[in-house]
Formats: sequence, structure tokens, C-alpha cells
Amino acid sequence: MTATCLLEAVPFRDGALAGTLRDADRAITLAINNFDSVFTDALMPVISNRLVWVPFYLLLFWYICRRVGFKRGVVILVAVAMCMLAIDQFANLIKASVQRFRPCWDEFMVNNGLKILEKRGGKYGFFSAHAATTAGLATSVLYFVKKCYGEGKKFRLLSFLFAFWVTGVSISRVYVGKHFVGDIIVGAFAGIIIAWLISWLVHWAITKFFPKFVN
Repeated sequence: MTATCLLEAVPFRDGALAGTLRDADRAITLAINNFDSVFTDALMPVISNRLVWVPFYLLLFWYICRRVGFKRGVVILVAVAMCMLAIDQFANLIKASVQRFRPCWDEFMVNNGLKILEKRGGKYGFFSAHAATTAGLATSVLYFVKKCYGEGKKFRLLSFLFAFWVTGVSISRVYVGKHFVGDIIVGAFAGIIIAWLISWLVHWAITKFFPKFVN
């Protein structure tokens, strides 16, 4: 029996925590999704599109190599790539296990005015791979930048820019009707944890077994 079936088998009593969280998740998701604006209706699908951010990734890699050197930049790139792959595959595993419908496939959400700005795609959306991978990328890059330069002014500025980017991408997924807010929050936390663990492991392995590589 899947996790979704188990949850559906438990009757939600009025005031029960699970029911309250579910209702709040639906209400906040609809509030964000129903923010009507011609500008945001056009902008959010663009922000939600992963391919749009490829130039940003290339620019980020160039900036990192310029700041820390090519060898260290390659180490960071490999660590980030490992994080993205692990997070994406873990998200797919959780989606298949939990089987929580995306808002665009949820009858209650559609009947209550959910607008769908993208193709519906796969049925299951818990948790959000977009939120997880963006948060994971930010975490991994910041981890290594901190190791190289500490928590100076530029580190704090980069942290702010990453937080703004992750928040924007995450909200866009709710806005276009592909995720609940809960999917986003859990995805972001999962991405941060996985990315930190992998980045720590890569840094430990490099400094222990290949110290000359990053000197």
C-alpha cells in the first residue's frame, strides 16, 4: 500500500493536524496560483523552465573558476553535478512512492479555480525536484565558496542572490499549477540536506586523498 493510500485510509477529523496542514497547503497554493496578472502569467512559465537557466549556470561556472581557479572550479562543478543527479533521482523515487497528485491533476484544486499554465506532465509532484535541485545547487556552491573564502561580504551577497533565485523558481512552480507549497518546502529542505552531505563528502575525499589537486 502506498503512502497516499495510507493517508487516504485515515479519516481526517476536524482540527486534526494532518487535515489542517492539508487544507492550509491547498489554500496557500490556490492563493499564489490565483494571483492574476498578465505580467506574472507570462513571466512565471519562463522562470519555471529549466532550459532558461542554462546561461546562468555557465556564467556561474565561469565566475567560480575566475574566483577560485580552474582546478577548484572543476571540483565544485563535479560536486554540484553529483548533487543534482542524486537529488533528481531521489525526488523521482519519492514521487513514485508517495504518489501525491500535482495540483493540476488534483480534482479538488481544479474544481476550485486552479489555473494551469504549463503542460500537466507527470501526475505526481511530492516533492518538487525543481525546488530541490535549485536549493541543492545553491547549497553546494556556497559550501565550497565558504571553504575557499570564508563568510565575507561577497559570500553574503552571493547567499542573498541564491536565496532570491531559489525562492523565485520555487514560487513559479506553484504559480503555474505544478506543485503545492508543501512540495516546494519539503523539496528545498531535501535539496539542502543532500547537497550539503555530498559536498562535505567530496571536500573530505579531495583534501584527504588528493590535497595537491586543489592547492
